[in-house]
Amino acid sequence: MPPVGMSGAFWDDADPERFYAAPMRCEPLLDQLMANAWRPLIEEQHEGWRYRWSDGLTRRANSALAVGRTGTVDDLVARAEDYYGLRGAPTLIQVSTASAPRGLPAYLQSRGYRSTARTFVQAAAIADVVERTESRFDIEIAATPSDEWFGTYWSVEATRGRTDTDMTLYRHVLLAPELPTVFAAARRDGKVVGVVQLVVDRGWAGVQCMATAPSDRRQGVADSVLNGLAIEAAERGIGRMYLAVMATNDAGTALYASAGFRATHDYCYFADQVN
Repeated sequence: MPPVGMSGAFWDDADPERFYAAPMRCEPLLDQLMANAWRPLIEEQHEGWRYRWSDGLTRRANSALAVGRTGTVDDLVARAEDYYGLRGAPTLIQVSTASAPRGLPAYLQSRGYRSTARTFVQAAAIADVVERTESRFDIEIAATPSDEWFGTYWSVEATRGRTDTDMTLYRHVLLAPELPTVFAAARRDGKVVGVVQLVVDRGWAGVQCMATAPSDRRQGVADSVLNGLAIEAAERGIGRMYLAVMATNDAGTALYASAGFRATHDYCYFADQVN
């Protein structure tokens, strides 16, 4: 188990009941904000659950976000299995310690699901991020992703086996939430070396799509774009930031901790290993 963050509630792979072992003082709103910031190609909602589909591209945009305490878990899971089965895809359910129905992890495990891609949700006061980061590069802020911004971002994503079709979906759907959005780029010697996106929703600034050109890593690029985004958010009167980082990403976790981020809760994806 990791150190307890602000929420006190984290997922324990070995014991599904441990998922709710601590009081849930975390912020369920952040799960909804992250879902809003990464707009899927198609979304249906039922009893609070959000069933998302984007031709199989990214976990978040192709999973059912389990939300709330209403509805019957077996019916909602069956709906998810039908939803993804009609699309020829395995069922994937995002289960968060902040907002998922009680007992859902144990129920899914009993049906052959296995958890994967554990992720920490982290939050920080923007004033702290401004104070604890610094920019060593020229930072550009824009309302839309320039060709250079997207080129740098895609140079990292393309290493994960993405296709040209994926590239179009990323740029015109996933990176285009129906919310106030800004794109920051760090430039050195005329070249964009790092990028990040910020999405504003309900008084929060969400940080996503951070990428650094492989040749420019470990040189303070991520710290610089975080600083630029925090300053931009502060100028917009926003006081809080959030982001998500994979539990296995030690370098990212260390960076965000030094910038003032602390864990609020975590989530993982339960994948259907049977159907």
